[in-house]
Amino acid sequence: MKRIKLILAIAALSAASLAMAESDNKTAGNPEAATYKTLTLESSTVYAQTPEVEPYKYGMNLDIADFIKIEYLRPEPTYCGPIPAQISYKDSKGEFHVVEYLYPDTSGCTDNG
Repeated sequence: MKRIKLILAIAALSAASLAMAESDNKTAGNPEAATYKTLTLESSTVYAQTPEVEPYKYGMNLDIADFIKIEYLRPEPTYCGPIPAQISYKDSKGEFHVVEYLYPDTSGCTDNG
């Protein structure tokens, strides 16, 4: 049930991203507030935390309590080789993390030999 609520919340925030308005005036002079974006949904305002992307280091302990998503950042659809990928997750303390790593993508590879 918890995963369904999380998926529904992510879907709602994704759909609402079309109506997203970043608030630069509220974050001026406040470096902590700069990590939040303001989403306006009809008559209510929601604050969504945007975590820093952390590069993966060998042996890094990933405390993954709730998996959010994996995103593959292909430079072009027919690219063949390692590509950056990002995993988003929530740790056991409830904090969101995004870790970037290299993924060996072969989806754009062809055998022309």
